[in-house]
Amino acid sequence: MMSILESYFSVDYQRARLKFRDAATQAEAVLAEFRHPGRGPSDEVLSTDVAIFGDSTLPNLVVVNTGLHGVEGLCGSGCLVGLLEERIVNQRGSDTAVLLVHALNPYGFAHLRRVNEDNVDLNRNFVDHKKPFPRNDEYHKLHGSLLPECWEGPSRDAAESALRLYAEANGYDNFISAVTRGQYEFADGLFFGGRSPAFSNSLWRRLLSQYGSQRERVCVIDIHSGLGPRGYGEIQFERGPLDPEYQRAQTWYRGAVTTAENGSSSSAAITGYSAIAVAETLQMAERTCVTLEYGTVELEQVLSALRGDHWLHASASNDPRLTREIKQNMRDAYCYDEAKWKRDVADRAIEVFRWSLHGLSEC
Repeated sequence: MMSILESYFSVDYQRARLKFRDAATQAEAVLAEFRHPGRGPSDEVLSTDVAIFGDSTLPNLVVVNTGLHGVEGLCGSGCLVGLLEERIVNQRGSDTAVLLVHALNPYGFAHLRRVNEDNVDLNRNFVDHKKPFPRNDEYHKLHGSLLPECWEGPSRDAAESALRLYAEANGYDNFISAVTRGQYEFADGLFFGGRSPAFSNSLWRRLLSQYGSQRERVCVIDIHSGLGPRGYGEIQFERGPLDPEYQRAQTWYRGAVTTAENGSSSSAAITGYSAIAVAETLQMAERTCVTLEYGTVELEQVLSALRGDHWLHASASNDPRLTREIKQNMRDAYCYDEAKWKRDVADRAIEVFRWSLHGLSEC
């Protein structure tokens, strides 16, 4: 029998959206809808939906953002529905507003892709597009092997061999860093940061300005999945441990915050992440931004799923068997279909949200 916590998760974007909106309505949130210009796989309308609790005059704001990486919204949506159904949002203080963002990248969510409609990794897109893009010469060496000509057969075998040799020669951590930190050269490649601000980049800034510009203190929890131990929600910080924001986050989150800067994070250091927009948009507020990253399957399996999805998109393959396999691999990599995993994920989201409310109340 499915537990209550499990029931908060959905199998696709449309059902997740309905579940979120229904739960938000029952919790007496103010709902707003922001249409996306793209369409879903069945030509359905796509939108980012937000639920707001509390008015614009309140000094504190907690933002929970989900679906920046499309398919990861399957995980994030379940977390939001849990916060709503369990009435955790009602535990906010009288001086605190809450903003829940459902599916910032609805295109990727609906199509079970991590990227957006232009193959852009939105969490690499928040760079200064007026300046030269960050270089990633090591990715250049790997691109052809990451996306072989065929997904099965000799070319795939040769690609796997080349990637293993690179990892052995340079170290596995350096291999992962080269692949994942972001690149701006190959538009069909993995972790492509884009060459202009994406639609969802602009929308994120709009939401921050519309709902956060008058706040004194803002906490942002950006929910992701695919890295770290299965079922554990790792609290990550994108900058170094000397940053006052990091030190504040460590206090709020019981010393559990990790960062790539000192090697404690399951994520490599990346370029163009979404918290940059928070700093640029809400310059006058005291900001505390963290990523809540849930582990699913082994990193090699996650990377293989992501490569398969990019290959499928780039090759325009119409092989139904391969398409089914690759899309199922994406589901498994970013929202593990196991009862305990879903319960652990929902419980951790509630815990981190409560810590955030407490942290703001102590300011």
